[in-house]
Amino acid sequence: MPQSRLLILKKALQLENDGMVFYAAAMQKSTSLIGRQMFDYLHRSEKDHIQRIRTLYHTLEQSGSWPETTASGITEAAELQRKSIFGDAIKNIQQQQSLDSDDLDALKQAAEFERSGEHFYAEQAKRAEDPFEQAFYRQLALEEDHHLRAIEDSILMLEDPQGFFAQYEKGTLAG
Repeated sequence: MPQSRLLILKKALQLENDGMVFYAAAMQKSTSLIGRQMFDYLHRSEKDHIQRIRTLYHTLEQSGSWPETTASGITEAAELQRKSIFGDAIKNIQQQQSLDSDDLDALKQAAEFERSGEHFYAEQAKRAEDPFEQAFYRQLALEEDHHLRAIEDSILMLEDPQGFFAQYEKGTLAG
């Protein structure tokens, strides 16, 4: 059983590495502030996932069993950064004259990466028998879902800034 767990973790490492490489390239090509900030956030998140998965992989490889605890997920700092992406974008949205469709396409592709990762980790959590293994994969699935929601917010902000603000500012509409 440990060998199949190691294979799953190898696949997880590959998924995260593919995402990290894509996000680094997308960040370099991005022409919008929100795109650059979102890809930077996602790139750093993938690096964190890789580090946690590698640590777990080495522990499992050496001991043959799942550890008693796993690293926790989304930090308060990461969540604050995600929120600041939108705060900064709000300040700069009116300066943006045109939207680069490449940024939007890259964000849509990023959404697919995150959907795929969330599905993969949710499936692994369902299959896992060890409670700590289940918790680890559920946490990764949750983090991928958070990333997906941030990407979807970015897409909405770029495609329809007024709709984004109407949805998230929670203000009253004067009529």
